[in-house]
Amino acid sequence: MRFFVCLKNFFICVVCCVCGCTLLVVFTIIGQNKAIETIQKSLDSGRGCHAWIFSGPRGVGKCTAAEEFAKTILKISLDCKAHPDLHIIRKEDVVWSKNPSLQTKKQTNIPLDLLRERIIGGKTSDDRVHDSVAYKTPIKGTKKVFIIDEAELLDETGQNALLKTLEEPPSGTTIILVTSRDDLLLPTIHSRCNSVSFSPLDLNSMRTWSETVDFDIDPADLAWAIAFSNGSPGLVCEAVDSGLPKLANALRGFLLLKKNDYSFVSQNLLEFANAFVVKKLKENSSASKEATNRRAGELLLLMFGSSAQKLTRDGFVEQGVSAANILVDVERQFSTNISIKVLLESLAARWAHQCAGDSVFM
Repeated sequence: MRFFVCLKNFFICVVCCVCGCTLLVVFTIIGQNKAIETIQKSLDSGRGCHAWIFSGPRGVGKCTAAEEFAKTILKISLDCKAHPDLHIIRKEDVVWSKNPSLQTKKQTNIPLDLLRERIIGGKTSDDRVHDSVAYKTPIKGTKKVFIIDEAELLDETGQNALLKTLEEPPSGTTIILVTSRDDLLLPTIHSRCNSVSFSPLDLNSMRTWSETVDFDIDPADLAWAIAFSNGSPGLVCEAVDSGLPKLANALRGFLLLKKNDYSFVSQNLLEFANAFVVKKLKENSSASKEATNRRAGELLLLMFGSSAQKLTRDGFVEQGVSAANILVDVERQFSTNISIKVLLESLAARWAHQCAGDSVFM
């Protein structure tokens, strides 16, 4: 095989030297050349390439890469999501189920019943018996692709049910598990898949990527979002969409331990979390309020964490370490049933205790 990388256009192709067929083509995944190279090596090794795990941090291009891979397998160049032989399975798909109990289920995981309906077949909780979609004849061509997004949301029962299909897939079937927590996948799942690791993008790649997106945002806020994201384009988009850069700018003095304004900060943190939840539930009424609250809290913790990193980089190591320790303790509280209001008030109060006079930081 020959491996071509054109950094100018970010095109990546893998071409078989024996038959000349293109296995990967026009991968517009900025900053993920190593991941694509891993795919090439797996294909080149002669091992079975019917099952894959695409793992890495949230928002770095894993699912995009899976869809681009599917385009190549199915030999299509346009939007592949409507292709009848591409099956993308997400937790949100429960709303399209014919099973009433799934339709009303809060979207916190990928239920076994959804797997049975969409890929592996079998009897579901509504007493319906489903044929395995994986074993059905492709509608177009000779190949099918299944992408399971957020595969870590499969519980142990669901993962075990998927094993047989991973181990003995029908000819022409490719299954890609996309996950930001591959540690939550069973060892037996790992042993049946080719693993591809996706990494955070470097700063140059992030800047290149940002130029491809039409952000209606102040350049300073965009620069903050890029620095905050730690190499995750998806996190930049999420931050901008939620208004997090503006909040960070409003709280800048407090975040950098220059200004103690607990009441103002506590109120703004809670207002951000409430607005985030309202927006997400308006966009998707079946979303889990608990999970959405958790995500709001995670974004705010990441904002504080970004400030702790800046303190350390700027030479205020002791203050940065103390701030990081606060975040570790607050993050532990996420595993309890503490309310988001109490959590944010606790975070603001403990951060306020670390604040010092402006003269310390001048």
